[in-house]
Amino acid sequence: MESQKIENTSADDTATSADSTPALNLLCPICNEFYRASDQVCGISTCGHVFHKYCLGRWLNRSLTCPQCRTCCHKHLVFRLHLNFTAAAENKGDEKPSETKFYKMDEHFKWVPMNLDEDSNTEDSYVPPEGALQSGVNENGNASYVARAYFNNDRLPAHFVPKEKVAYGGWNGEVYTFTDGVELLVLKDCDYEWVDGQDGSYPEDALPTGYSHWGEVTYTGRAELKGIMQLGKVHPSYKKIFIPHCGREIGIRSYEVLVLTPRKQPDQ
Repeated sequence: MESQKIENTSADDTATSADSTPALNLLCPICNEFYRASDQVCGISTCGHVFHKYCLGRWLNRSLTCPQCRTCCHKHLVFRLHLNFTAAAENKGDEKPSETKFYKMDEHFKWVPMNLDEDSNTEDSYVPPEGALQSGVNENGNASYVARAYFNNDRLPAHFVPKEKVAYGGWNGEVYTFTDGVELLVLKDCDYEWVDGQDGSYPEDALPTGYSHWGEVTYTGRAELKGIMQLGKVHPSYKKIFIPHCGREIGIRSYEVLVLTPRKQPDQ
């Protein structure tokens, strides 16, 4: 459903940092946190995509590609960006307050790359790692796991089906299968729940799984379709969840959104 929309209608999505310096209303696609005045920000000269320096450095240590579009990228193609920040205007009371995330990637959860390439994998390659989140089944009745994948400059909420050895995601009304760039959600020190939503709504602590090429954040959700609870993509500006089903994306207005909550640490 993406290519039909051309204006920027980014959903409110804040993954806060302990840093109190001003934040720019742009997310690093790797960690899903806003760029702040104290951050070191870098870009890739070949494609122009921008990331935290630390996030991009870690990524390039394991894959010499752009995390967003998969263009070939070597470290000599990375350049430093110097951005001007200013404090946000005071909220006058009638504006929607900023939303706050209470979890941190790598501390409470992580996205684990899956090696699904037929030429280099083994049967173990298709086994979800410990902590992977299974939710429902797909249209064929096979267990599905929360995942994400990359396609046409979008990062798509997806679902991985071990029995079928592929992940599925929807884009522009069509369903695509993925074996490259698939990452599974693995929970470490947090609990999860599915919170009711409808007409594009999502709770403030929903997990920002994906984004569209125009910058809108998308979320992992699930809804009942043909009597089966199936995973899909909550797209706020379209006011629906889109479920990959029988080769097409099916839009549904009522759904559940994935929410993560860090576990409380016992008193020392």
